Amino acid sequence: MTWMCDQVLETIKRHGLECDPKAFHVLFLGLTEPETDIARELRRLEGAGAPLTTRTVAFLYETYIQGSVEADRHKSVVHSSQARTRAISQSAGTTSDLITHLMTCAEAQPDDTALRHTTLQLRSELEQHLGNILAQADALDGELRAYQAELFTDALTGVPNRRFLEAELPARLSAADLSLHIALIDIDHFKKINDAHGHVIGDHAIRVVARLIQTHLRPQDVLCRYGGEEFCVLFYNTEPAECLSLLETIRSDIARRTIYHNRTGQSFGPMTISAGLARSQPGDDLETALQRADAQMYAAKSTGRNRISA
Repeated sequence: MTWMCDQVLETIKRHGLECDPKAFHVLFLGLTEPETDIARELRRLEGAGAPLTTRTVAFLYETYIQGSVEADRHKSVVHSSQARTRAISQSAGTTSDLITHLMTCAEAQPDDTALRHTTLQLRSELEQHLGNILAQADALDGELRAYQAELFTDALTGVPNRRFLEAELPARLSAADLSLHIALIDIDHFKKINDAHGHVIGDHAIRVVARLIQTHLRPQDVLCRYGGEEFCVLFYNTEPAECLSLLETIRSDIARRTIYHNRTGQSFGPMTISAGLARSQPGDDLETALQRADAQMYAAKSTGRNRISA
């Protein structure tokens, strides 16, 4: 353990980083858990010759550590609140039935009884209060659904984010009657785009790529931003040849584009992507399924980029 800590401190010093808890956490996980996503991302950055900056470390922490912890906590709160909202609605429905039964009993009483007179007088007031409860429950349920959608949506591109993928993919992998192909797509030489044009243009490029990918996908396909300049596509019940055809259409469309940024007036191109496609296997979990697609993507990178590997 001491040796690991020394290695982390040496890495921090070598890259000129501040020795704060976030940087230490990121680098410690990278060293001690080599099969995790954060370790693979660190190796990818090192292989690409990308400097490990404070901004990069912060992004890794927010994407792979903080985001996961907060997402789990927020999902738990949302699900608990939705369960309570459903319980309120069910209770209100039961109360409505009881009011109806009470009114039926009251109307059966003779006209001159005090019980009949009082109960019928309270009817409209009870129904109004019950309606208010149901309206508040519906409004709360709508707010919770909107919050859940925000939790699972990437702020930059508007497509589902990594949190959504981590919630969606395990459920799909466990479905025995579902054929699933997973594609990982990475923008080639994205660091050069950022270095040459700045992060504003880099962010714009990511948004453009997300939009172009989405344009060519079918309603049943799911696009997620996996992290940084990387995207994941889930193809359900689709033959491999059709998946490859869709990916090739996406690749060729992006490769022929010139990217414009209206506000700054800057443009650049062409921009290319590399993608890897793999089919899920029985017994796969989230990590092994993604690793298989990741291996194919890096095969596409290592054989020249701007291509699909499967």
